[in-house]
Amino acid sequence: MGADVPGLRLPRVLVADDGRRATSPPPGLDAVILLRNTDLGTLIDRATSSPMPPAVDLDTVRGLGADDAAVHFLRRKLGIEILLTRRPQTAARFAALGGLAMLNVLAFDSTGLARSLAGHPRSERVGTVISPGLVLMHMLPAELALLARPVVAYGLIGTEADARACLERADGIVVLPAVAAELVSDAASRAAIAGFVPSGA
Repeated sequence: MGADVPGLRLPRVLVADDGRRATSPPPGLDAVILLRNTDLGTLIDRATSSPMPPAVDLDTVRGLGADDAAVHFLRRKLGIEILLTRRPQTAARFAALGGLAMLNVLAFDSTGLARSLAGHPRSERVGTVISPGLVLMHMLPAELALLARPVVAYGLIGTEADARACLERADGIVVLPAVAAELVSDAASRAAIAGFVPSGA
């Protein structure tokens, strides 16, 4: 089961997609589409035509800023519930409007992690995205304890085995559609996604 915040929940799997074709998460997977590497027109089209609002990686959307107007547009006009961003102020503003913001922090080493986390808003509706996601598997317990939950692993998760390993420590993961399909086809993975409580939670 994904992580819950008041009024919202973070699915266990965010399926990365550019939105150029209408797609949905694989059936039987606790998942949502994460729109990234796309443009504003495609984002609007997908957000208004999908039965479930996509999550959005704001920093990769061409034609959309990160100011108050952009945040208000995403949350209030398009109904976006989950937003990923590298900007602490943007994350805080989105959370203040009732969304779940995920602050993307670089975690190549402990110094970079500490620096990235220094500006984390640390509010109830702001979680942490660890990038690249596989680094999460090598973080020390003291480093994991610094992360505001929920935690999402994002980047370099290229196989079903990587995905399952990351889900042992993270509340959610970002994967490509091919890995999401592998997770659905594997019974052990489905069980892990459905019922696993991440260590450190």
